[in-house]
Amino acid sequence: MTRLNHLRHTAIALLVMLPLSSASAADHPLVGTVWTGRGDPASFADIEHAAVQSDFVLIGEIHSNAEHHATQAKLVRAMAEAGRAPTIVFEMVPRGLQGALDAFLAQDAPDANALGEALQWETRGWPDWAIYQPIAEAALDAGLPMRSGDLDRDTIRAIARGADMPGDPVAYPEALGDRIGAEIMTAHCDLMPAEAIPPMVTVQQARDLSMADAMLASDEDGAVLIAGGGHTRTDWGVPFVLHAKAPDRSVLSIGQFEVTEEGTAFADYIDEGEASLPYDFVIFTTRSDDTDDCAKLREQMGK
Repeated sequence: MTRLNHLRHTAIALLVMLPLSSASAADHPLVGTVWTGRGDPASFADIEHAAVQSDFVLIGEIHSNAEHHATQAKLVRAMAEAGRAPTIVFEMVPRGLQGALDAFLAQDAPDANALGEALQWETRGWPDWAIYQPIAEAALDAGLPMRSGDLDRDTIRAIARGADMPGDPVAYPEALGDRIGAEIMTAHCDLMPAEAIPPMVTVQQARDLSMADAMLASDEDGAVLIAGGGHTRTDWGVPFVLHAKAPDRSVLSIGQFEVTEEGTAFADYIDEGEASLPYDFVIFTTRSDDTDDCAKLREQMGK
């Protein structure tokens, strides 16, 4: 996998992408294609079929990419039209806002346009609610329950300082923790002090645990997770926790990758030494922006 595109999918990091003009993006051979994680060509219909059959469906995203959210909404609608009624779990909604979400859903005619304000969406730093609204509309149209997935910021800060994780944690192999730590360091442009990484690994695992527990607490018809691609990867993200806690339930992970100018073949997005991508299906899309986040981070850190 190209280093830059890999960073874009950690969802635990700031990252930098090479410029890719809209013209070149439109001509990119991977845009709009669908693959299995092993690199076999697939179709969106294959994803829809698998989603309808799965207990838990995790749809990764780049938070600022409207195309990714449109795809998430399309899959939610496809599951509902097939007779499924999964709970929609959001990474972007912390546990402390579950009450606000419940109050919104209890209205006689809840308006998806107003949900962002009810959840303090943009105030808390998430991209424009308008690009997430199609997901809420799909859920409301089908009468699907919605649930908070993430921990509150105070809880996250406490865990970073050494507090125990809430809930019932799973055991991660030590080597896996090392891999997550290396990913965090790279994703933060190698600017973080080494001693900051272990607490960040613990926080990442605690957040994955929280999202998995929210999915497991859903009604009998399973759940759909809307989250950054780093949380939906099968090797150490929420799927890892779900498999550990509910080995008899089926889990489907979908990654959405923004193409890079130098990555013109599926194999270009696979890490050196790996044979596949850590998702059951992968969708390639155009990119949402060309912000140099590493330069921004260097400026913030005075480096």
